[in-house]
Amino acid sequence: MNKAIVSKGEDMENDISMTAQELHILSELDSRQYGFLLLNHPENLKKKILVQKAIKYLQLMVIEARKHQKEQKTGECIQSKEISIEPKTWVKLGHFHLLLEEYRKALSAYQMFYKTQEENHWQNTTFLYGLGLVYFHFKSYQW
Repeated sequence: MNKAIVSKGEDMENDISMTAQELHILSELDSRQYGFLLLNHPENLKKKILVQKAIKYLQLMVIEARKHQKEQKTGECIQSKEISIEPKTWVKLGHFHLLLEEYRKALSAYQMFYKTQEENHWQNTTFLYGLGLVYFHFKSYQW
């Protein structure tokens, strides 16, 4: 996420703005912190709130993009800004849900990334690690 993306939030029902420092903190979070960064512990309350804020923002972006796609399909698009969801967004959303121990939501986000990146998904190691952790949580593995 960057400041340019955050400013698009003004078009949405809830304006979610973040400082450069918050964006930097979020950019460093991924599935590798799972088990080390315990967001459900009281000492990490500020980071947990920040991650929840980021999830809310990303979900609003997805909703707006889907609305825009529906409008284009039905021909109702009237000079609106085009919003597209990059595959990296799904991975980041999956990481955030994983760090909050919301495994079903993390799996859903990781599956959306896989769906959009079927050919190149194996190149994203943090995605593979996060997906593996979710599968392990659900005991969905074979020995």
